[in-house]
Amino acid sequence: MHSAEPIHYTSARKAALGVWALLLVIFVLLSVPIAWSTSLYEDRIVRKADQDAEAELASQANSLRLAVERRLLLAESLKAFADTELMDGKEIDDARFNEFASHFVPKIPDVRNISLYPAGIARYVYPLKGNEALLGLNLFEHKDQAVRDNATRTMKIEEVTLMGPLELTQGGLGLLTRQSIFVNGRFWGFASVVLDVPALIREGIRPTDTGELDIALRANGRLLLGDEKLFDVEGLREMVRLPEGEWALAGKLKESRLREIEGKVLLIRAICMICVALILYLLYVQLTGKAKLDVKVRERTSELQRANEMIEASNEELIAIEEELREQNRVLESKEQALRYMAYHDAVTGAYNRTYFNQHLEEQRSAAERMSRKLALLYLDLDQFKLVNDTLGHTFGDILLKEAATRLQGIQNETYPGLAFYRIGGDEFTIILPLIEDPEAGKQLAEQVIELFRQPFFLKGAEYYLTASVGIAIYPDHGADAPTLIKNADKAMYAAKEAGKNRYKCYDGADQSGAGELMELRSYLRKALSRGELELYYQPQIQAGSGNLVGMEALLRWNHPKLGPVSPQQFIPLAEETGLIVEIGEWVLRVACAQNKAWQEAGFPELRIAVNLSARQFASGDVAASVRGALESSGLDPQYLELEITENMAMKNENLPTLELLRDMGITLSIDDFGTQHSSLGYLKTLPISRIKIDRSFVSGIGKDERDEAIIHAMMLVARRLKLSVVAEGVETEAQYRFLAEHECDDIQGFLFYRPQPAELIRKILLEHWKA
Repeated sequence: MHSAEPIHYTSARKAALGVWALLLVIFVLLSVPIAWSTSLYEDRIVRKADQDAEAELASQANSLRLAVERRLLLAESLKAFADTELMDGKEIDDARFNEFASHFVPKIPDVRNISLYPAGIARYVYPLKGNEALLGLNLFEHKDQAVRDNATRTMKIEEVTLMGPLELTQGGLGLLTRQSIFVNGRFWGFASVVLDVPALIREGIRPTDTGELDIALRANGRLLLGDEKLFDVEGLREMVRLPEGEWALAGKLKESRLREIEGKVLLIRAICMICVALILYLLYVQLTGKAKLDVKVRERTSELQRANEMIEASNEELIAIEEELREQNRVLESKEQALRYMAYHDAVTGAYNRTYFNQHLEEQRSAAERMSRKLALLYLDLDQFKLVNDTLGHTFGDILLKEAATRLQGIQNETYPGLAFYRIGGDEFTIILPLIEDPEAGKQLAEQVIELFRQPFFLKGAEYYLTASVGIAIYPDHGADAPTLIKNADKAMYAAKEAGKNRYKCYDGADQSGAGELMELRSYLRKALSRGELELYYQPQIQAGSGNLVGMEALLRWNHPKLGPVSPQQFIPLAEETGLIVEIGEWVLRVACAQNKAWQEAGFPELRIAVNLSARQFASGDVAASVRGALESSGLDPQYLELEITENMAMKNENLPTLELLRDMGITLSIDDFGTQHSSLGYLKTLPISRIKIDRSFVSGIGKDERDEAIIHAMMLVARRLKLSVVAEGVETEAQYRFLAEHECDDIQGFLFYRPQPAELIRKILLEHWKA
């Protein structure tokens, strides 16, 4: 009779060993993916840090190259001055040389001096103070053989040559540029600019924002910056290619950054292992509890068997055992109900969750299909929830969501039998109204839902107003399956938000074609500015008759890494629609002003740059403050900025004070696409504008449609009477150009002269016109 006990003991021991074996297997199965995934994550962070460092080093190399090239422009300017002064057999006047040099040297801190060497002998030096040792210096008889060789070589070519870095006669480390000057084909002398290398490096090598990169610079074997050891170890390399020679930049991530990444990964691994331990503990509790229960049941069964065999058990004992088993069954059923509740209810609001929503929607759709009835799905989003959540914190955000769920609970009455609502995530709720005959029931319910949110929410002793946007989709009219119904209800809700929020929209299918692509493009556009995908192109404006370059128009371009170039006709309306045009417009203003100022500082002629303003920028706030900020941050004189507005914007009385303020700041105002919108000529005489821009739709009709020619002629007459200048855009043929020039059009813009181009190509155009 007692032989069963060892058997039970052996079974329990085997069960315990089985539990530990199972836990060990689970531990291995969880630990291996954690180690693998965290290793991949560490590799990705390191690669990202290396990529950022490589991009930073490339940017520094490009900045240093641009700094040197800007100084080479000064050498070319000095040569051009000498060529001009020596024309027709004239000589260079000391006063004019000093006047010319004074415009450049004080403004550029890294220029030590500029000088002219007639026949190779220093004759003109600015500034003279501190550089007296240079006067009378004969380059062809210099004691340094390298200097003599450079002079002999430069004498035979017209390009700029470089020497250095080297120790200067007047002290310090410098870089010399030298260029030959020829008069009537004969060598006259040299134009030379001496640059202070430390100051040049300070301008070209910017301090990194993150401080995560060590940088060293070496020129012609000479260390100019950083630690020489960076060139001896494996790391990042960039070459700064100059007209003569190359400078090498070396960089390497700091050890502190690598340690930081390693520590971050170790922390993640530790957290993951703690979670694994918690999971194993919960499994252990569950498994051992079940095993203990099995042992107890077996013990009770053994007792019953022994009692039956021995005929010693009483009826009361059997009843007690039966009752105990029933109680245990009730406990298990209670736990099962609790788990089921957690699986299908939202932890914050107590409402049904997304899992139950998906299941219930399919059940209700199937019922509607069997009974040939309709079903309404409402997709609800709280309009201002994110603002409240970010302002007061997630605790009060959860309180608000509970109150919203309580209000929705109030509409579940006899008016809408079978109605159920769900929280499917964030501030989004859905409502299923099953087995309806008239779709109007969905609209009535949506109106009632919107009305629920007209009353304020009380949080932290203050009132907060939140509105709701609702989208409605009807089965089977708007979708024969659950995923389609959800998608179309979501689209309708988004349309309600786009229409101004605090309303409902029923899905109509009108924008179904291409809607997904538009939503995807809209999502990409929101990230384009922060990812650096937007770029400004510039189209030159040419003075009619003379052909002189008189201005530029800044044009926005978007180059998406996957979609490629996106047409402005496609993304500009999206930016207007979503309001992103305000942020993008401010960025365009800042970049265009900074670029124009950079061209001016490089010695190019001072030109006006035109930037378009949108109606959303006027409606969003203080446009004048944004423009003033762009001018102040760039240092650009307001007279070199032109703002283009549409006729409709100019005609609005509420915009007139802002336009007058911009004009009083010294900014040029012009009307873009003149003649294409509803305007009155009477407004022109009262508006603070200086220019009108003839739209390409009229220009394209020149030589084809006499009516277009007559309209352009009338525009010219009106402009002359009102003393307004005129620029024509979209000029592509010689016939169009001749017609506009004959009718005294001031400026021309179009493919006939130049296409829109990025800033680096515009620099070549500026150089061509400047030399001309």
